[in-house]
Amino acid sequence: MLKIRLQRFGKNKQPLYRIVVIEHSRQRQGKPTEVLGFYNPRTKELVYNVQRAEYWKGVGAQASETVSFVLSKQPIHDLANGPYQFKSKTRASKSKAKEEILKTSTKNTKAKKKRAEAEAEAKKAQEEASA
Repeated sequence: MLKIRLQRFGKNKQPLYRIVVIEHSRQRQGKPTEVLGFYNPRTKELVYNVQRAEYWKGVGAQASETVSFVLSKQPIHDLANGPYQFKSKTRASKSKAKEEILKTSTKNTKAKKKRAEAEAEAKKAQEEASA
């Protein structure tokens, strides 16, 4: 049976909670089926995907007492169309971001060495072609 419940994370004495759909027999920190959003009890910040929460309730997932109280409130941002919307990245954009990180890093990594070698080979090939 699926449950909608809170999954604690954050620092000691500074709790943050993810609102998750998880199998009822799993541990609190177990892998959830889906993360619906998060709740910060200290600032009362509530962000979750309303459509997905309604879907899971419709499918038969039982919300815990605390979660049903929290979900009865209006979220600050709706994850379906708010600033926290999940955006999947394409492989090209991921590799581009990785290259940018490698350019800015000062650490001498294997990937950086490979890139430098590839650039050197490309320069040699270009010089040979132009000569």
